[in-house]
Amino acid sequence: MPAIRMGDGVMQKLFVALACTATNADAARGQEDAGMPRAEMRCERVDGPGRVRCEVEARVAQGESIAGGDVVIVRTPSFVTALRGRIGPHDATTRETDIWRWAFALAARERGSGEVEARVRLIVCHAGACLPRQAPMTARVVVGE
Repeated sequence: MPAIRMGDGVMQKLFVALACTATNADAARGQEDAGMPRAEMRCERVDGPGRVRCEVEARVAQGESIAGGDVVIVRTPSFVTALRGRIGPHDATTRETDIWRWAFALAARERGSGEVEARVRLIVCHAGACLPRQAPMTARVVVGE
């Protein structure tokens, strides 16, 4: 994929293209490959049904910067509902050059445990050229166990 210059004004179109592009190549390479962001998701353990708070953190390598990003909830266990399927760039709680964080909530309808799957999508810039990057994440949700 050719590099995109920030001055081209195509940031929003790039997010749309990224959402519509098959991700098999990125997933197969894994997070440890060069140029892939590091992403973590954590969800608090709660005693009973109700709100479950989760956090996502994405980091890029030294010399790279994050121009934009979002989090997409891909799958939740049957006892949990995502209150929002996408947490956008304006919802980021931290927007530093090399690290972005988001906080969001899930609604637990009953007790249980399971995995929440999400994907962080970033626009990563290096030497003035920006490319889309994404990383899958999984977090354990525990309610009342």
